Amino acid sequence: MSARVVSLFILVFALSACASNPLEVTISRCPAVAIVGDAGTLTRFDGEDRNVENVLYTASISDVSVSCEEGDAVASAISFYVGAQSDGRVTNQTVTVPYFVVVLKDNSQIVTKRVYDVALNFDENGFADSLETLSQFIPTIEQARRYNYELLIGFQLDVNDVVYNMER
Repeated sequence: MSARVVSLFILVFALSACASNPLEVTISRCPAVAIVGDAGTLTRFDGEDRNVENVLYTASISDVSVSCEEGDAVASAISFYVGAQSDGRVTNQTVTVPYFVVVLKDNSQIVTKRVYDVALNFDENGFADSLETLSQFIPTIEQARRYNYELLIGFQLDVNDVVYNMER
């Protein structure tokens, strides 16, 4: 009798597992958000010589999160941290660092690029961080359905900054 009960439970469990389709795909019209690889870190130096001994501070973008509401339009709120660390030469002062946000359409076409400044307030131990929050709005759901959108975040770097990031 107990073997029949166990078999019945197994059958009921197997049938209930079939009620949900594990291959069901949900399409979101919310933009994907990513940090651009080599533009996610910025290193500032004391002087022209770009070596480890002359690093004033290094800043990084991290902890990107997005919340999104889909309706007649698509509205996203993106937040991330910009953190920096100094070896002690930059303490109790504020530095301003530029970063960009690019909206891409279909992984290749730049829709907009905006450059923002973040103020990093270094404490007495040489640490600084700032929570940045931005919003992105796609005006119609039809536009959101027609194209794939991405938001790319990174520091506004010059050629020397890019070369340094690629070499390290």
